[in-house]
Amino acid sequence: MADMGICACPGCENNVTSENGAFREGQAYCCNGCAAGHPEGMDCLDPECPCNELNRPPAGEEVREEPSEDQF
Repeated sequence: MADMGICACPGCENNVTSENGAFREGQAYCCNGCAAGHPEGMDCLDPECPCNELNRPPAGEEVREEPSEDQF
C-alpha cells in the first residue's frame, strides 16, 4: 500500500493510498466520495472527517457525477 499524500478534497485530513485512492482531474483523493464532491450525502472514507460537512453541496444544487472506473 503506497502513500500518495493528503487527499485533495478541501478539509480532508486523510492520506491517499493505492488501495482506496481515486483520481479526478489530475488530483488524488482518499476515496470516491471525496473525488465526486460528496454528492447525495456520500461520505468520506472516514465518516468523522470534517470534509463530509464542509464539501456537501446544498440541497438541490447540481453535483459532479461519481467517477467511473473508466476515468482511472
